[in-house]
Amino acid sequence: MNIYKKLKELDLPIGQYVVVGGAMEAHGIRKSNDLDILVTPKLYQQLLDSGYEQCRCEECLRTSRLMLNKDNVDILPNFMFGNYIGDTRYLIESADLIKGFPFIKLEEFIKFKRELGREKDFEDIKLMQHYLKNNPN
Repeated sequence: MNIYKKLKELDLPIGQYVVVGGAMEAHGIRKSNDLDILVTPKLYQQLLDSGYEQCRCEECLRTSRLMLNKDNVDILPNFMFGNYIGDTRYLIESADLIKGFPFIKLEEFIKFKRELGREKDFEDIKLMQHYLKNNPN
């Protein structure tokens, strides 16, 4: 998936979203198979009203998680897991702009990945920490 092409197709309004899953690819750390995008409640409702459908996968139904899913893109109205509760407004406002698109700061993504705690998340954390160490700005 070309994340920039997909983001251009989505044409979401700047200031109302931040790309989470896809941030590592944007920084050149590793490829991404899909996009996870955190949006404001207002944009979430607009997308729902425009035809996006609520995800009804087993996990979403079991955990009452809200998420819109379409073409390998997950649209999230909140970003939390375990003890990590992301402040949507802060994550959007503090985003790294890469090629004109807002991506979550890697430092924040690391906090979230720690809470997920899967083996692949710890591998991603190592990759992001190595990147940040070698790219301090």
